[in-house]
Amino acid sequence: MKSFLIVLLMSTTVFSIGCSKDKGESPKSDIARFLWLPPSESFAQIKILNAFSEPIVGAKVLIGSAEGIPFEKNFLTTDESGTVRVYADWTTTAHVTVDAPGFIRQTLLNQHPGDITLKMNPLYQATRPEVKGQVTGLPVVNGDKQIDFALVTPAMSRQDLLNFDMNTVISPYVDTISIIGQKASIPGNVSLPTQKESYIIGITLSKPVYRLTTPTYGAKRFFAVRGQFPFKKVLDEMKNGKPFYELVNHFSIQGGGMHDVILTNPLTNIDIPGNELLFSSKIKTQPANSAADEVLMVVAVSEVADSLVPTDIKKFSGETVLNMSSLPNRPAYIVNVIKRQADFDATLAPGSDRLSASISPHLETVKPLLLPLIENPVISSTNGYKITLPPKPEKVGIFGIATSASISDLIETQNGDEQVLSVNRRWEILGLGWESQIDLPQWPLGKSTSRQRVEVNYLGSTTHQSVHLDDQLINATTHVTHASADF
Repeated sequence: MKSFLIVLLMSTTVFSIGCSKDKGESPKSDIARFLWLPPSESFAQIKILNAFSEPIVGAKVLIGSAEGIPFEKNFLTTDESGTVRVYADWTTTAHVTVDAPGFIRQTLLNQHPGDITLKMNPLYQATRPEVKGQVTGLPVVNGDKQIDFALVTPAMSRQDLLNFDMNTVISPYVDTISIIGQKASIPGNVSLPTQKESYIIGITLSKPVYRLTTPTYGAKRFFAVRGQFPFKKVLDEMKNGKPFYELVNHFSIQGGGMHDVILTNPLTNIDIPGNELLFSSKIKTQPANSAADEVLMVVAVSEVADSLVPTDIKKFSGETVLNMSSLPNRPAYIVNVIKRQADFDATLAPGSDRLSASISPHLETVKPLLLPLIENPVISSTNGYKITLPPKPEKVGIFGIATSASISDLIETQNGDEQVLSVNRRWEILGLGWESQIDLPQWPLGKSTSRQRVEVNYLGSTTHQSVHLDDQLINATTHVTHASADF
């Protein structure tokens, strides 16, 4: 069941984009530099902030490939306002890399000399905060041949779609229940309220408490989606060995609810109502094309309180038009995701996170396009990191706008009989255009685990446009194709 909703949303490793060009600002004078630089000499200002737009003091900023390259005094430290000032020696495009304790290192590729504001993401916690509780208000009726369930996930913004972690949608941690004397592994973030059904004999299903982990503390919004599935049909197919993603078309998604919280403790208990929102509308959509060895999943999402909420999911099985549940009077979007069948069946294997996805406003008459799947990147760490990207995924009607990459530690933990693999990001990279190779600065990252992963993404758009590395990129991106390699 761990594959259930694993492609609920697009996956890519773009960091939280906060880079922008500042204009019209007059920074405070830098007394130390004023003593030896002419007052008229120009400078660029780089501001480093956290997710709440607060300055990060003591962050290290490198402009170029190494200290002293391409100019002297290119390795700087932010002041009490989170700012460094770079004087007239910066005359050519160069990578800008920022490192600060407690944050993920970030590199912006090929930056022109000028003012930049960059927001950093916090490091993932080694021991991740856990949230648990029950989903209330589910319409359980014993003996109706339907199983009521709920799935709790973090609510997503459009930016989160570009920064999506699969483990936040379907927990890699599982709980085990007994069904007719057989053990069944249920993802931890699934809630099955106590209910009685008949399968030759009367049985009781009960896993009312969901649980999930988050990589960081702070302000979070969680969403509980509720639905039903026919008990006997799904159980028969599971007993015959069908993987769970093959069963999602039996699921009827009906509604859900939200809950906002600020996480400050290792364990937080939250009960979430499952009956606040009713997905009573139906929308029709055409699925994207997929190859014979690929699995296509289609997800409908609605916009609620600046979040994108999943309202339905279907596995494509030959239909020309899909009927999907939606939230009335709310903007609706359609997400198409393809994965190779072999990658679906080997979720822990290196490279199995490969996928291509698109997001677009719902239009019944438009057939979505997808970028082709790409092969794995190659990384060398002999003399600094060098990432060789796979061939560019050309597709008529989709224009390349940006490349992103990340380097992460892979951490394995045991959860009962299951091995859980967590990805802890250490270095995130972003640049405009589609790159063929990324040469990162000679700034040792350090290796805290025996296994690491490099992920790469080509970001595309259906419109040919120039964008900046800020909200423009988030709003313009409609397509992503993703691959990774372990090293």
